[in-house]
Amino acid sequence: MTLTKLTRKLQLMGRLTSCCVVIALVGICLAASDGVTAQTNRLLPDSTEGGFCGTARYEEVEGYQFAPREFLGTHQFKVGADYVHSDLDGIEIFRLVELVGVNGNVIERIGFSSPASFSAHQNEAAFYISDQWAVSSRMSFDLGFRADGDSITHSAHLAPRAGVLLSLTGDGKTLLKGGAGTFYDRVPLMFPPFAEFPGRTVTLIGPGGQASSSTAFVNRIEGSLDNPRSTTWSLELDRQVTSQLAVRVAYENRNTARDFVVSPVTGSQSGVISLSNTGSDSYREFQISGRYQTNRFVLNGSYVRSRAYGDLNDPFLFFGNYPQAVIQVDQKGRSLYDAPNRFLFWSDIHGPLKLDILPIYDLHTGFPYSVQNEFREYVGPRSSQRFPQFSSTDVQITRPFTVHFRDKGLTLRAGGSVFNVFNHDNPRDVQSIRDSSEFGSFYNDAWREFRGKLVFQF
Repeated sequence: MTLTKLTRKLQLMGRLTSCCVVIALVGICLAASDGVTAQTNRLLPDSTEGGFCGTARYEEVEGYQFAPREFLGTHQFKVGADYVHSDLDGIEIFRLVELVGVNGNVIERIGFSSPASFSAHQNEAAFYISDQWAVSSRMSFDLGFRADGDSITHSAHLAPRAGVLLSLTGDGKTLLKGGAGTFYDRVPLMFPPFAEFPGRTVTLIGPGGQASSSTAFVNRIEGSLDNPRSTTWSLELDRQVTSQLAVRVAYENRNTARDFVVSPVTGSQSGVISLSNTGSDSYREFQISGRYQTNRFVLNGSYVRSRAYGDLNDPFLFFGNYPQAVIQVDQKGRSLYDAPNRFLFWSDIHGPLKLDILPIYDLHTGFPYSVQNEFREYVGPRSSQRFPQFSSTDVQITRPFTVHFRDKGLTLRAGGSVFNVFNHDNPRDVQSIRDSSEFGSFYNDAWREFRGKLVFQF
């Protein structure tokens, strides 16, 4: 069979899709300071000077959608494959860190071993199949599974998932939706060379400026790296009350196991900073939302009651753009993004003079933070304190217009937006050191901001 005939036959049976994406990124993270040249790549525990973040990524995706099949309803099958190759090369250079107590004297010194270069590579492959099964006009299922593996964990996973859509009334205005599935996360390329990164020596300084004790830490991967696994299920009830009003009640539950955690283990004169898959977290959300629509405007509103809880020593305390010099023992508590209560209202108003007005109001519980002493040791339970309640009213106003160029017209949309219109005090930082005279003070307010906007429409 010739290639032309084969292609025509595939088009009659279904649809073949192919996508190949190549991304290559090499960058210098931040500018240098303190006399260090921009070419010196330094990632520091208490600040960043220079930096190196060189990555390369290649991804190829192939997918095929079959023509509909009839068997106990209508089936729409899809199959596909995904291949990814990633490379990461860099260097870690840490410099001396000194902790200064409330008396103005150095109370602790953290030194690091020689710079360490690292290189990590990963190949990932996945295969997936799905079936959109319409049993009747009132019931349908979305079934599928994904099989994947990678060269870091040397493991394979099967991730099933399923969804259902049921029309509870004959008019199709009351819908019950549900879904459940298992998902596996990738292993970041920074994690495999963790043991090669510079070790540290923590020295306590006495009142006379002399060292009172010293502990050397090495980095170690405990066990083998594995892919974190999340299990999620959700349930949603939608009702079209009138032609203008729709309401929704929904619940979501997500649990993650084998999450990554960094935590120190201290002996008499030596210690280990470990990276392991011993973490876990959970997220639960109950939502009530509504939508009211007329010819001139759309009004949306929602209330969300949620709880985010789990291990707090995320590895990016060590790897992030602003890594922490002092890493304490891991604990469980409210996650940093936990906000139990949130109200959100937004609208799209078609105003006079072709103006498009989008007001937004966001009100939620302040995010949690932890109390520390002058040694940056946590005092009491982690995430036991909270920032003030966040409240912000934002608005965006735009208008379309046309720019004529020769015999053609280019449609644009221009305008501006204001964030935090009423300049409500929404701090983003807090003095969490209990021994500080400024303890409990909040800083870095998310003040009112004005921005312009220009959108090209094609």
